[in-house]
Amino acid sequence: MEKKQLYFGIFIVAIVICILSPFLASGDPDGLEASAEHLNPDSLEASQVITPIMPDYTLEGMEDNPLVGVACLIVGAIISVAVAYGVFYSISKK
Repeated sequence: MEKKQLYFGIFIVAIVICILSPFLASGDPDGLEASAEHLNPDSLEASQVITPIMPDYTLEGMEDNPLVGVACLIVGAIISVAVAYGVFYSISKK
C-alpha cells in the first residue's frame, strides 16, 4: 500500500509541474536550441525527417494558448510513465 501512495504522490508532483511550467518558462531559447541558432541561424528551419505530433508542446493553430501547453505536457507525462512502466514490467518478468 505504501508504494502505491508514493507513486501517486510522484504523479501528483509531475502533474503540478506540468501545470506550472508553461507559465514559468522563459520565451527566450536556451541550451541546445540557442546553440543551434548561434552555429547556423538557418539550422532550425531545415526540413524534419519526422513531423512531431506536438511540436514545442502545442497543437497546430493554438501556439499562443498556454492551456494547450499544459494539456500537451500532461499527455506527454502520462505517455512517458506508461512506456517506462511497460519497460520495467517486461524487464522484471525475466
